[in-house]
Amino acid sequence: MTQIELFLMRRQKQIRLSDIAKEIGCSIALLSKYEHNKVAMEASKVKMYKDYILNN
Repeated sequence: MTQIELFLMRRQKQIRLSDIAKEIGCSIALLSKYEHNKVAMEASKVKMYKDYILNN
């Protein structure tokens, strides 16, 4: 699943970045920058990000 597909799925499910940030232990800004391809995240955080979106 691509970053764009995950972003669209998150928006469709109405999951807020703040909810994901609390769950995986990072900032809202980092997630926003990741979704817009401005920064890279650690592989472990990317996995937690994907899991959160797919399971909620």
